[in-house]
Order: sequence, then structure tokens, then C-alpha cells
Amino acid sequence: MEHQSKYDPSRQTVGAMYLKAQKDGKDDYVEVGDMRRELTSSLVDDLNDVIKSNPYNDRPYYITIHEAKDLTMPHMLKRRMLTTLYRPYPEDDTVTFYTDPKRNETLFCWCLPHWSEMDNMLNNEDLQDSDQMVYIKAWKGMNMEHFGFMKDPIGNWIPNPHYIDKPMQEKKLKILVA
Repeated sequence: MEHQSKYDPSRQTVGAMYLKAQKDGKDDYVEVGDMRRELTSSLVDDLNDVIKSNPYNDRPYYITIHEAKDLTMPHMLKRRMLTTLYRPYPEDDTVTFYTDPKRNETLFCWCLPHWSEMDNMLNNEDLQDSDQMVYIKAWKGMNMEHFGFMKDPIGNWIPNPHYIDKPMQEKKLKILVA
């Protein structure tokens, strides 16, 4: 098969499928409603799939989610689910969770927007989630302690073994009406 996916050999790559749909399509677009709800529910499904896969045989691990637009596929959102045994460095445009399969526990680590959005969010702080602003300020100020790191004796950032991430909880969204 031409342009075979490395992740799912039964299909073509996402890029090949996208280009075929653009070429064969009739300029029809799917009408969507609440995209935030759709993206959130699919994110929860993807997160649950990664947790169920138990990639490290019951060892605790981290899941980092990176969502991005692709300039060659402007009508598509690319979501990558990355897992690591070690605490990842907090990068912009990521959401990170810690999960312990033996304890059936998943904790929230951080959520950071793309660096290009951070200044605008800080300039409109009253319109933003206060917890999100704390993460952005810590990241921009290189305050890695806020993300579960500490400095070793020679000044390098290392994971803090005593840091505890936040339990998952439902959060109400602030909606502004003009």
C-alpha cells in the first residue's frame, strides 16, 4: 500500500487520507456544534485508551498530550499521546498526567497553551482561568518547582520525588456574556 501508516498498517497515513478527501470531496463540510465538548470527550477516550493499554506493565508513568494544527492540513487537529516512565519537562502546548495502574489512579500534572498565546492570556488575565494563569506565570518565570522539579546540588533541574500532582476533578468553565 502506498503511504502506509506505521501506527496502523491496515490504513494509509493521515496525511494521505486528508489529501484524498480534499481531492475527492465536493467542498462539503460537516456542520459541527460544540467543538469544545467533542474535543474533550475524544480526549477523555484517548486518555482512557492509553491508560488501558498499560504500556509499562503496571509501572507508574506519565502521559503527555500534544495537540497541534498542521499547516498542510488546516482543517485537522493532530493529537499525539506520548508516554514516558520519567517526569517530562513541561513544554508549551501540552497537557500532562501521571498514572499509576496498580493504584488505579490518574493525577493532573499541568496544562500549558502554546507560547504564542501566553502573553495575550496574561494581558487579559481577568478573562482566564486563575489556575491556568498560575501555570503560565510559573512556566514563563522558569519556576520549575511548580511543575514538580527541584535543583540538584550543582543547579540542574531534576524531578522532585516528594512532589504530588493534583487529583482529577470536574471544573466549571467561566462563560462571559457580552
